[in-house]
Amino acid sequence: MAKVKVSSISSREKYAIVGEFFEIISILDSKKEIIDFLVGLLTSSETLMMARRIQIAKMLIGKESYETIREELGVSNQTITKTDNWLNGRSEDYRDWIAKCFKKAEKKIENSQKRKHSRSLLDRYPQHRFLKELLS
Repeated sequence: MAKVKVSSISSREKYAIVGEFFEIISILDSKKEIIDFLVGLLTSSETLMMARRIQIAKMLIGKESYETIREELGVSNQTITKTDNWLNGRSEDYRDWIAKCFKKAEKKIENSQKRKHSRSLLDRYPQHRFLKELLS
């Protein structure tokens, strides 16, 4: 798809287009639907760019320096500054809300990893579950 010059589209049209995009995302029911939608819509490069900005935001909230972020993620100061402006361009409540989202996501990942590790080989096959019950 060819790049679009933002300046060539009226504010009204931009508002309508972006509004429709967010409306579609908001009606998706599950994480799987959201992933399928975005993976189908975005190129791998676009997906990576969005994910990188989330990583930058996480590191900025964690009080990492621009230099550390640049070295660890291989991004430019301009990208870090854009992300920092995004975080601070809203009220302080917005930054706190994003930080809470990161904490929730980390807990979800942590719990999922615990469940994976707590499953024994006897859980893998239904016919072997009775053996596990006998051993308990």
